[in-house]
Amino acid sequence: MSQPARGCTEGAVVSYWGIFISSVAGALVTLAGVAAGAYLADRSQRKQWSLDKQIDACAAIIAESTRVQIHLAHDHQRPTSGASFDWAPWNVALGAIWMVGSAEVIAAAARIDHVFWNGHSGNEAAVWEEWRDSMEKTRLDFINVARLHLGGALDRQSQIPVSRPSSLMALQQPAP
Repeated sequence: MSQPARGCTEGAVVSYWGIFISSVAGALVTLAGVAAGAYLADRSQRKQWSLDKQIDACAAIIAESTRVQIHLAHDHQRPTSGASFDWAPWNVALGAIWMVGSAEVIAAAARIDHVFWNGHSGNEAAVWEEWRDSMEKTRLDFINVARLHLGGALDRQSQIPVSRPSSLMALQQPAP
């Protein structure tokens, strides 16, 4: 039989293995924690990036639909002005929402576009008012759909950010 090294016993060798195994296990658990943390942080960042892009696209739809409506109002007031209009920013905003928006948000943006394209012909005030009201209603619908899908806001807005003052709108609403 061989004898243990001087000053070393068999129990001491076993405890070295215990220390080694526990150190390796601790390192592996630490690495697993780092990997899990990196995965969760990456997932969170991707979610936040996606939400930021959706908010930006919705804001562009609201801004550009306001710009289009203001231009159409000016055209109605001065039909002979012949001022050309640049539809490119509106189309860019639609493209952005199609890239990052949910199906419901895309459908709400499409309804705004539909109202713009199926506008009025002629200069009759009643026709213009109906078209304007339709634009404002679809823009407000878009805002409420976007709020629901982006932040879960359950309260609905009753007035779009840029429109006729509510006092004028109330005057034109039929009495209940």
